[in-house]
Amino acid sequence: MTMTKLAKLSGVSVSTVSKVFSGNPEISEETRNKVIALAKQAGCFEKYFKPQYSKKQIAVICPELLGIHYSKLATDIEKNFHKRSATMLLSISNFSAKTQNELIEYYVNYLHIDGIILIDPVGKIKSYTSVPIVAIGMKNEEQVVDYVNIDINYAIDCSLEYLQKMGHQKIGFIGETLADNEYHYFLNAMRRNGLPVNETYIEISDKRFYDAGYYGMESLLGKDDLPTVIYTAYSHIAVGVLQRIHEAGFKVPEDFSLICMDDIQSVPYYPIRLSSIRMHLDDLAAIAVRILFHHLEGEQPSAKQSVLVKREFFMGETIKNIQ
Repeated sequence: MTMTKLAKLSGVSVSTVSKVFSGNPEISEETRNKVIALAKQAGCFEKYFKPQYSKKQIAVICPELLGIHYSKLATDIEKNFHKRSATMLLSISNFSAKTQNELIEYYVNYLHIDGIILIDPVGKIKSYTSVPIVAIGMKNEEQVVDYVNIDINYAIDCSLEYLQKMGHQKIGFIGETLADNEYHYFLNAMRRNGLPVNETYIEISDKRFYDAGYYGMESLLGKDDLPTVIYTAYSHIAVGVLQRIHEAGFKVPEDFSLICMDDIQSVPYYPIRLSSIRMHLDDLAAIAVRILFHHLEGEQPSAKQSVLVKREFFMGETIKNIQ
């Protein structure tokens, strides 16, 4: 049955029938009940009924969920949504700018989402004036969305200053191809602090997670010249490094000092505390959600916002004084 026929049968206008199905409060309860009853009798209720979801629906798009960094950040974001009675829809971009922007278009144009949070966005972000977008991670050259940025430079500089006080000059790095940002943070910090970058001490693996650390350390151990301290791009890699060091009969920090460029608890039962660059993911999540809801509640300035969250160096117990 068409909406026109249903309107005629109900004795109201087509506009009134449309408002009944969309839940418009202008329609009286008597008229609403009458139209709905007739629609159910005619078998077309489900065809026209447009239920209204009471909660805000926010999409979160992140590169992957395999890494603890992304899964924890997504979980922290959801906790903040829960406090605000909002629903999170989660999608994976697989580190693809094309997929990322297709997902943005899908959420905006087809699901009519209320807002979007991007974790570590890739490439140029496709934005829409009708839907607020907040990004966590690397800042795009064209700031078309709000950003919560991470300042890791201060923390790395502090760690390098401490290493020099402990007598370390032979500084290595173990990472993997998808941790390119961390590698460049390391290189820039070394140059900024006037420290030599020795390619012999650097391993960038085509493997991931524990394997990247395990086989990266294995490669280092096969060289004649070894670093005294090693940075790892993230915690999973640190676990692999620790395992290979142990198998080779060495110890941390007695033989190798170790610093991890995040502090996510991948090694909770290791006997000593891992020296690290603290992430503060819970703060990042809370700030991003707060900015987004300022938009949704009409409180955010028209100019795009950029909030900087500083990371900090945690001294830990995996750095040896070799002076």
